[in-house]
Amino acid sequence: MARTNIAVDQVVFNEFSSQALRQNKTLFAFANESLGTVAKVAAEGGDPLDLYKMWRAVNLLKQMDVITLPSDFIDELIAKDYARDKAGTLKMFSDLGSQVVGVLKIAAEDLDELSALVRNFAGLLPIKQFTLGYEEDKNKVKIDIVGAGRKIESTECALEFLASVLNGYGYSVAKREINIGTIRVWATRRGLA
Repeated sequence: MARTNIAVDQVVFNEFSSQALRQNKTLFAFANESLGTVAKVAAEGGDPLDLYKMWRAVNLLKQMDVITLPSDFIDELIAKDYARDKAGTLKMFSDLGSQVVGVLKIAAEDLDELSALVRNFAGLLPIKQFTLGYEEDKNKVKIDIVGAGRKIESTECALEFLASVLNGYGYSVAKREINIGTIRVWATRRGLA
């Protein structure tokens, strides 16, 4: 077995040591396990920095008790329910946004952190692009989403979900544009004209 010394920042070493102790492992065992995992990710073309993002995303999904299903299947379910009861289906997605926003705000206190969280989830969500831009000292925001459904029905439902989440962060949608799979909204912080 090869042995070597590795220099790390003191803060990293302290955290690493405390986590090894917490897991009742020697520093050698914990370092070997951690470096082995990072090496496997890198060998398969991954970025080791994505490990934390993925862990955080999976942890948040567990808190929401999410069941992952293929996007096409979900789009078909939404389209059938939408055809049967459009208003009810849109309300379900609006209600879902209202329910989920509490968990989201624990992980992301403001829209900047929410935007970063969405980027961290990129590998787990069908969303291909999420951009957020502010106007007028963060009182007005523009959000563009690409990959919000493969049918207009699912895109409209995604818009209702988004509007409800924005509402939970203190913003009201002032203007919206949607096409199949794309959403653009302009929202204003509540209490402003």
